[in-house]
Amino acid sequence: MRTSLKNRWVAAAGTAAAAAVFFTQSACQRVQASPPPAEERGDGTVAVAADSPLREKVVVAAVESREVRATLLAPATVEADPAHMAKIAPPLTGRVRSVFVRQGESVKKGQPLFSLDAPDLVAARADFLRARSVLLQAEQVLRRQKDLLEHSIAAQRDVEEAQTGFDVARDDLNRAEVRLRLLGIDSGEMEAPLTVRSPLDGQVLSLAAAPGENRNDSTLPLLVVADLTSLWVTASVPERDVERVHVGDAARISVAACGGRALQGRVLFIENVLDADTRTAKVRIRLENPDLRLKPGMFATVGFEGAPAPALVVPTTALFVGETASYVWVEKSPWNFVRRDVELGAQERDTAVVAKGLASGERIVVKNGALLP
Repeated sequence: MRTSLKNRWVAAAGTAAAAAVFFTQSACQRVQASPPPAEERGDGTVAVAADSPLREKVVVAAVESREVRATLLAPATVEADPAHMAKIAPPLTGRVRSVFVRQGESVKKGQPLFSLDAPDLVAARADFLRARSVLLQAEQVLRRQKDLLEHSIAAQRDVEEAQTGFDVARDDLNRAEVRLRLLGIDSGEMEAPLTVRSPLDGQVLSLAAAPGENRNDSTLPLLVVADLTSLWVTASVPERDVERVHVGDAARISVAACGGRALQGRVLFIENVLDADTRTAKVRIRLENPDLRLKPGMFATVGFEGAPAPALVVPTTALFVGETASYVWVEKSPWNFVRRDVELGAQERDTAVVAKGLASGERIVVKNGALLP
């Protein structure tokens, strides 16, 4: 009984071992029978065998040349138009008496902004009063001398001297009136403070004044008022791309704060001096802003559309990123490929322009190139 059971165990073990050897040999035969997907040769060429499954996956196509309107993208900032912005400084040194507006408030041309008590204003008014008094006296002298001349009591020379005195006094009064007018003071308002008014319609962008402050620097602005219905979009274009942008070119502006809505404009002018730190040139685009939706300081992206020109175009699926440059797989001969670095131009959606590295008609891998070693 025991001998029979032992024999059955030995027989079963032998059968299992034989089966294991059979399956192992079969697997080895299958592995040896499967061709390698691709073979990399010593000259850098990758060859795909005739019976390789890669031939059913890798797609090869010729490089196309077609008319392309290249778009140059550049970062930009929304700015107030300097031609519609006023930095308002006090015309005289003195003490701020009142401030009539708040930051962010809309103002109209001629609206009072702030008032000022200034010693020079007192002196200007005193000069006006003195000049007016001197003119009245000179007028009386001239009238009296003319009357005496008519009665042969005064000489002609006396009348001429009186006329000269009258002319000088009149000129002094005119200068005093002009000085007050330039300060925004009516000659009849001799006791009113100096009131500074807005020179344009717009909004108060900044306010740096409070009642009671003494201002001794008449060059330091107290307020900035700007008309924001017309703005500038200032793009920073890299030095290498400046020649691609021209005055009058169409520009497509995308502002993130506006939900990416595309706005249209044209290049107003290009600065002739590069920024020494960023090596970029400032390109200005005027943009109408009637609803005041755009604000100075917003970030934007500007796309400059150039004239159509022939270019080599490849699908982005053909491109790979190497250690130093982008590259593609070029077919040297049927199903023999070599890696080649390329220099890219503009990219849009699923295509890219190749500036250097390829020629029209060359065949490249356009799909599943990642399967090549």
